[in-house]
Amino acid sequence: MKRRYCQALDLADDPALIEEYQRYHREIWPEVTAHLRRYGIAEMEIYRLGNRLFMVMETTEDFDSDLFERRSLADPKICEWETLMWKYQRPTPWTPAGEKWVEMERIFSLADQQ
Repeated sequence: MKRRYCQALDLADDPALIEEYQRYHREIWPEVTAHLRRYGIAEMEIYRLGNRLFMVMETTEDFDSDLFERRSLADPKICEWETLMWKYQRPTPWTPAGEKWVEMERIFSLADQQ
């Protein structure tokens, strides 16, 4: 079954760094794009409000988050990208230590309404 992940992360509260971060995301490195698709991420969108980011990620039916994490940590180019992104990113106040993007709790779905 396909799954949708909704996650949050903050950015450094610095307009110049936010603009730089957005420039990187206008066309991310091709190795990152290939890695995401290779391991089952079918669609990904990131939205911004101030310095708060909201990411929607839709995966294929065979997506394995543990495998994706292991393969990401083993790939030097992905590690380089993630290290670079930490220049701009900050954990939210609710993010556990050592983590980055944190999954949000769904509290409403129109499809669940009568």
